[in-house]
Amino acid sequence: MRIIITRREHLDALDGINRFVFTLGEGMRKLGNEVFFLTHHIERDFSPLERWGVDAKYKAFSVPKPIKKVVIDWFFEGSKVVNEFFPDLIIMNGVTWIKSKAKKIAVIHGNGLDEAKKSKVNALALRFLYSRQDYVVCISQKVKRMASELGIKCHEVIPIPFKNEGFKYYPRDKREFILHVGTRGEKNVPVSIEAIRLLRERGFNVNLVIVGPAAHYWKEKFEYDWIIPKVVNDEELKELYARAIALILPSTFDTFSYTTLEASASGTPVVGSNCIPEEALIDGYNGFRINGINPNDYAKKLEMILSNYELWEKISSNGKELVKNYDYISISKRYLELASE
Repeated sequence: MRIIITRREHLDALDGINRFVFTLGEGMRKLGNEVFFLTHHIERDFSPLERWGVDAKYKAFSVPKPIKKVVIDWFFEGSKVVNEFFPDLIIMNGVTWIKSKAKKIAVIHGNGLDEAKKSKVNALALRFLYSRQDYVVCISQKVKRMASELGIKCHEVIPIPFKNEGFKYYPRDKREFILHVGTRGEKNVPVSIEAIRLLRERGFNVNLVIVGPAAHYWKEKFEYDWIIPKVVNDEELKELYARAIALILPSTFDTFSYTTLEASASGTPVVGSNCIPEEALIDGYNGFRINGINPNDYAKKLEMILSNYELWEKISSNGKELVKNYDYISISKRYLELASE
């Protein structure tokens, strides 16, 4: 089967959607399909092999523009490029109107749905665009609920494809710190810092490793010697997951967390907010769900994990089992089955 996987805006962004795009594409290719990646524009040249570990070809057909013009470009220029490849299947990440006889599956990741609620015009436009597709897939039950509130029907929930390869595991006595991954605003780094400060106040001599582009900013802002800032590549991050006692993730927006799956693949318990979809973080199974971003609530759950080795072992084992549900080959097969229905 000849498949085109699209990213509506730019394919060079270092984000979860592009990771989804290239992981799904690799799964499709391993199943014997011809896969091509198409995007409206890129803001900088990049290598999918270096960034995502996928030897992939892609094409951008325009330059950065406001979103309304991007959608228009897809109808005219994008459709033309798509039809030059004569695809059997188009998988869209970021819905557009593509004129093609190919089967079309639109994937809703959740980005932009909250904003669409604020505008009746935007909500109407999204409903119209999704109605033009053969199938609409949501990546989690949470996203399905968000879409339903806008009057958009998800035909099926299919979780994100996860490549569970290269993740390490160390026993509890080889683990040294609490890990926080991500430094964008919605990741709420100060909540993690205050939670660890509370733990240390209670006698737990534990450090906090912060990973992300702005990690050093938070070290300089708070000046605690137990904050360890890191900017790392994928292999170094996998080592950190395996060395962490737990992952703290007090996010205020998360439609599906690769970070949660990566931690679980390493046998690392997750203490995260209830913004994380319930499929990825099951309370008491692969970690704990916290209602809100009160640092004391996170500290209490981390204290349980730090104090109880038997509990840690159970949650660690459960996490490694949970990620088997997200195998990228199995997820790719389900998309192919949809295309054949």
